Amino acid sequence: MGAVNMTRVNLIVDKASVGKLRKLLGTHSDSETVRAAVEHRLASLQALDALRRLRAIGKLEDVFSRDVRTRG
Repeated sequence: MGAVNMTRVNLIVDKASVGKLRKLLGTHSDSETVRAAVEHRLASLQALDALRRLRAIGKLEDVFSRDVRTRG
């Protein structure tokens, strides 16, 4: 991971929601909570994009030679 370019911004957020998220994430400040939420969202969008690209090329190959559309 390269250098992080951070800058101060003013945001209007629901303080109670940030507090709940802070407890769930175990972060130590509101700023850390917002940064973590942004990183989590970016990661989830990247994961969804990867899944969409995999779906576009067809079914996934199971290294155990099972059809991924069936259980077991």
